[in-house]
Amino acid sequence: MHTKERILMEGMELFATHGYNGTSMTKIADRVGLKKSSLYAHYSSKEELFFDVTTKIAADYVHFVKSTFENNGQTTEEKLYLSFQAHVKDMANHDSSIEFYNRFSSYPPTGFESRILELLRDSEEQARKAFKEEIKKAQKAGDITDEVSPEDAARAFYGLLDGLSYETSYYNMDVIENHGESMWKVFWRGVKA
Repeated sequence: MHTKERILMEGMELFATHGYNGTSMTKIADRVGLKKSSLYAHYSSKEELFFDVTTKIAADYVHFVKSTFENNGQTTEEKLYLSFQAHVKDMANHDSSIEFYNRFSSYPPTGFESRILELLRDSEEQARKAFKEEIKKAQKAGDITDEVSPEDAARAFYGLLDGLSYETSYYNMDVIENHGESMWKVFWRGVKA
């Protein structure tokens, strides 16, 4: 892994754990194994590094969502279900990118609110666009009702995932998967043709 990638990874973990104000360039340099002056050769400020981390997380999220549709599902239902399951498993991992996303989408650093939320909203819109394209294909094939708009289907799908994401804080994976199964059944019943 290149030095800049290590800086981004360690910065992400420290920001996720300690917040923006609780993370210093010194802490990041120590975690990467650099002198502080060497870190500044890559990033001129903590703000610049923070925005690079946010941009990377936003881009990785869009890539992840698109990749969830590249699965072995033989039917529309299987394909969407496997995408849903990939999201549930990803949420339950509690990795630092998810912790970062959850923390800073809810509590962006003072003074950066609009810029951070714009980056995150843009990634959400790109992710939903990918989902809506899958819904449109399924509607064209006659697998999903056209009484539900792709926009409404996306809102429902991501609403389910948002609800489950909160449960990862206090339930184990078995309970989350059980809740996810129930949610999926209701979602599919509502959108199928």
